[in-house]
Amino acid sequence: MPNVRVLRFNYVYWARHDYRHWYQFGWVPVTVYAMNLPGFLAGRSLLTPLTIYAGQTSDYKELALNIANFPKFLQLAFPTAVLDHYELLKRGLMVLTCLILLAGFWYLRRLDLTPQRFMMVATWSFWICTMFLPSMHDRYSYFVMVMLAIVALLDRRMIGVALVSIGISTVLYLRYLLNADAAINLWPLAIIQIINYCGFTAGTFLHPQPEYLHSFRSITTD
Repeated sequence: MPNVRVLRFNYVYWARHDYRHWYQFGWVPVTVYAMNLPGFLAGRSLLTPLTIYAGQTSDYKELALNIANFPKFLQLAFPTAVLDHYELLKRGLMVLTCLILLAGFWYLRRLDLTPQRFMMVATWSFWICTMFLPSMHDRYSYFVMVMLAIVALLDRRMIGVALVSIGISTVLYLRYLLNADAAINLWPLAIIQIINYCGFTAGTFLHPQPEYLHSFRSITTD
């Protein structure tokens, strides 16, 4: 799943900047299957890297596991409706994720993709998956937290977003580690994280970059 997220953004960036080196994407299946070699030797199917996420959504039949995101909000706010219409909601969330990504990348054509905005858009595109796709859990969000920490170093406006997200991620892991499901309510955490994500989206696409980032751009492009 992380490989799919990275590949998607790399493809969009490549399509905007350089069509000449398309053959480099041939390394993607090579590296994916090389890293899964122990699983294949243990008897896993060669299709497993492509089907494992779909299998997870069928095995657990939950919109979200131990994570604070939009599906978890729906699951906790409307438990009966989610249980009765799981398959429909699962497909709907997948479609919604694709539509948001398409809208974001279409709008991206209007922006100057500076080094710092590159990091922010990449982080946003990764966060989309853990925020809206069904059957996500906390481990899927670890890469996003690392990216948010890097973005916060580049853009002081995002320090609050990074701290809130990393804080929530830490609480979620402790909830799992200490078996404290009953003690920690995910509903308010999901609402906070959704608002946090919306703030990051606005900062990525709508608000102009502060002056101090222009000096960073000159350093990285000279």
